[in-house]
Amino acid sequence: MQVTLRHTGQAEISFACAADDTVLVAARRAGVTLHVACEQGGCGACRARVVQGAVHYPEPASSRWLDEGSGSEDYTLLCRAAPTSPLIVETAHPWRLRDSAPLSRILGG
Repeated sequence: MQVTLRHTGQAEISFACAADDTVLVAARRAGVTLHVACEQGGCGACRARVVQGAVHYPEPASSRWLDEGSGSEDYTLLCRAAPTSPLIVETAHPWRLRDSAPLSRILGG
């Protein structure tokens, strides 16, 4: 599945996500660093609004961050969510692209 991330002030970024991967795992494979904390669906740091598409949760996720009243069905936890269709989400926090330079070049060696 294709996953597209949006955040105010950043250009959209898209990457592939295997059927058995979470968005977080796929993002890391693509060199994208997302804002996360517990990585177990309990803290809500990776909560994002689903603009288009659908997800399922192969691993348990806390409903605390998904059951916050009207419109909560439009949110997902990127550390636990696996897309079931092409997915577009708006993240609450900016993401970063991992530097692709070899470590030796960064360290000056």
